[in-house]
Amino acid sequence: MKSLALVSLGGVLGSLVRYWLGIELSDGRSATLTANLIGVGLATFLLVYTQRRGSENLRHFLLPGFCGGLTTFSAVAALTLEPSEGGQLFLFHNVIFSMFIILLVLPIARKVIAVRP
Repeated sequence: MKSLALVSLGGVLGSLVRYWLGIELSDGRSATLTANLIGVGLATFLLVYTQRRGSENLRHFLLPGFCGGLTTFSAVAALTLEPSEGGQLFLFHNVIFSMFIILLVLPIARKVIAVRP
């Protein structure tokens, strides 16, 4: 039950950040791409952190909770179905830029986060 509460709380906070990005970046595609790239970068870093130094509760709050609430695959899928507005290119950008973020953040996280003795 505690894990459910932590995932829920993190999800609410992540969703609020995504909502705020949608307000700040009035273009829905830019807001979705930005939210996804921030979420992928955070999730990559936090995955290493929680494996090496975090607790199970922290992992539940941050990974499926906050990062899960921040990122959105459903918006990517919906925007991809608009071929006249570059839907496939939008999907391509989400996937390729996300992979690039992982390739960038993962070695940095592994280098700066020490394994708990």
